[in-house]
Amino acid sequence: MEVKENVPLAPYTIYKIGGPARFFVKASSADDVREALAFAAEKKLPFVIIGAGSNMLVSDRGFDGVAIRMAGGEVRLEGERLVCDAGVMMARAVLAAGKAGLAGFEWGIGVPGTIGGSVRGNAGCFGHEMKDAVERVEIFDVAKNENRIMQNPECEFGYRDSIFKKHPEWIILSATLKLKRGNAALIQQEVQRITMERLAKQDIGTKCCGCIFKNTPWGREDTDREKLAARFPELAAFAGQSHVPTSFLLDRAGLKGTRIGGAVVSPKHANFFINEGMASADDVRALIDRAKEEVRNKFGILIEEEIQYIGF
Repeated sequence: MEVKENVPLAPYTIYKIGGPARFFVKASSADDVREALAFAAEKKLPFVIIGAGSNMLVSDRGFDGVAIRMAGGEVRLEGERLVCDAGVMMARAVLAAGKAGLAGFEWGIGVPGTIGGSVRGNAGCFGHEMKDAVERVEIFDVAKNENRIMQNPECEFGYRDSIFKKHPEWIILSATLKLKRGNAALIQQEVQRITMERLAKQDIGTKCCGCIFKNTPWGREDTDREKLAARFPELAAFAGQSHVPTSFLLDRAGLKGTRIGGAVVSPKHANFFINEGMASADDVRALIDRAKEEVRNKFGILIEEEIQYIGF
């Protein structure tokens, strides 16, 4: 295992933002991960796992610890199951499933991250989530220095949440996806349809880490259905859903096109904040704070970040 010092993290994030990690390791296997974690423990330093670098914002000051980049790995076919190492990109897993004639994971083409990161955050789109596909997860328990298998219910999946967010010492090594037999041609058509829909609605190909905020659940003190629908009739359209689309709240608060430094709220999708070239992490963080303030002022609703902050 090669350990490098003072490595800028910006190139390893979709945002292309972020200062240096004190130590940096590329891990392509479970053994590499265990060795990197042992190194962090020896140095008595915190660690962070980086996959595709989506859905995260790294501080301009960097990360004073060990950054472990999990990239690549294997995809193995076991009957109607797909076993994917944590560093495998979601798109690669989707294509492997389609090639094998396995259906039920086409929606994953819309998630710009790795299997490990997607399991951790219960990523989802187009009405599906990782919890719908994951049968079991193999983890490395840092505290106990052992591998173990966790079945789907043990993962405690919730909306953009899982038990792994509560236990950062549990490192995801691989996930087994339970799929079903399908028609390869129809699977390919569905992947293409989802891809075209994403291109039409989202800022694909830009320096943008995906949705900044989670969708907002009904039922909290600040999201009473009847009270909000009475004050804001446009919200009644979402009364039958479990969440209000936060992109709608941001749009109605007039945030599209709002800019701070090199960071701007997408004119296409208000929950996408774009680095137009020279944005700093502080620019993005300030824009996030502005968006939260504007939505709170207009609707009285507190929106919550989906993005992970590193080094702040």
